[in-house]
Amino acid sequence: MSAPHPIVLDLPSEASVLSVVRAALRAVAEDARHVRLLPREIDEVEVALQEACTNVIRHAHGGDASKRLVVEILRGPDALEILVRDSGAPFVFEPKARDDVDVLAEGGYGITIMRSWMDEVTLTREGTGNVLRMVRKYKTPVGSDRVAAR
Repeated sequence: MSAPHPIVLDLPSEASVLSVVRAALRAVAEDARHVRLLPREIDEVEVALQEACTNVIRHAHGGDASKRLVVEILRGPDALEILVRDSGAPFVFEPKARDDVDVLAEGGYGITIMRSWMDEVTLTREGTGNVLRMVRKYKTPVGSDRVAAR
């Protein structure tokens, strides 16, 4: 069976679209024929995606709702891959995860969360925008009853 086509959301860059992005991810991830993630794993991917989109809205686009936030969800045979595209200025990830957990500040943990809950997180520049790629590998075997009916 071939992998289904990617789901592509092209939305205004505003906080009100976050619920749409979360709902689309849930709908895709709960299709156990193509995505083998446990409910807890879906929750983790959802938080990572929300952090990515929030960073685009706040930082890359500076709250400018006229800019577009594009999210692509690809259901591969071995992993769920998510691309988040923005039209912001070039951005470079900090070289490693934050270690200063003793100094809890509001905000600034999005990249750490993404790296903690996704198997791969990369950022590249394509044309005039950034592309964040996050991958969550399936750990549950094909046909397993461990994938909960959701």
